[in-house]
Amino acid sequence: MNRSPVRHLMSGALVVGAVSLLTGCVNAPTVDVLDSGEPARLPASVTSDQLETVVPDTARLIGEDSDGHTFYAVEASGEAGPGRVCLVIDGVEHGPVMACGAMPIEVESDGVRARLSVEVVPEDSGEKIGEYLRVFL
Repeated sequence: MNRSPVRHLMSGALVVGAVSLLTGCVNAPTVDVLDSGEPARLPASVTSDQLETVVPDTARLIGEDSDGHTFYAVEASGEAGPGRVCLVIDGVEHGPVMACGAMPIEVESDGVRARLSVEVVPEDSGEKIGEYLRVFL
């Protein structure tokens, strides 16, 4: 089989284009989340193990729900991979609770479920806090 060099170039260009597009999709929401909200210090109740998985200087206060739980977004440390963010919930009985990953991220503890996402969610679904967070009590 003799494949044409043009065909190889086209295949390579498609792969590079697809990877670039996917990389952009993964990283864009994280950047948006970490550019929103107020810069904040993570709560003192965050454990040393939890602190090792994040870049504390990037923490943002997303807001507080009607039950007094406080929500933060923070960049995940380098080991977590590119485009990763962590959602921290403070004020829960067994907290603070934290989950890291690519968005969307869901955390559930002590009857509180929070979803950090850029996806459109119906307005009557949960309590909206900031631009990217929905809380379901």
